[in-house]
Amino acid sequence: MTDSAPDPRRGRRQLLLIALVFFLPIALAAALALSGWVPAARSHGEPIVPQESFAALPVRLADGKDWPWRAATPQYTLLALAGPGCGAACVGKLDLLHRAQVGLTNGSDKLRLLYLGAPPTLAHATPVMQAWAVGTTRAPQLLRFVPTQPDSVAAILVAADGTAIVHYPPTVSAADINKDLRRLFK
Repeated sequence: MTDSAPDPRRGRRQLLLIALVFFLPIALAAALALSGWVPAARSHGEPIVPQESFAALPVRLADGKDWPWRAATPQYTLLALAGPGCGAACVGKLDLLHRAQVGLTNGSDKLRLLYLGAPPTLAHATPVMQAWAVGTTRAPQLLRFVPTQPDSVAAILVAADGTAIVHYPPTVSAADINKDLRRLFK
């Protein structure tokens, strides 16, 4: 009978294999991060990169007061920007966005609605616009978000600290914005 001695390299190989199992995912994540890869966002809007602070953006409300970007209780703001001539399609989307806010059973009090621009003049727009704070601003940083198509609405989701997070161009439906809001206020 031969008594075989254990191979001293076997233990080292096992230790190296265990270390590789733990450090390989870390090395892969570091390589992806350094290459600039970002996982796909599930948002229907376009992330605002770099993020902008609207905290100092002057907005004058219809009642003459200034819009408080930082409310007493932390609240997000859904900012609606209308294109030229807010007509039936524009008012319809504003109504759907208000309904989306009301439908947030757990978060409806955590989302404020702000409309910037000339209020729509349609007769049926009055009840819709009662849900929105209406204001004006001459801030140039908003111009790139204002739609150029007539009778259209773009939206921006602004965090409680006044940071603009996501831009929703007019092509994004109110239903898709609603999905994002429901995910946010889950």
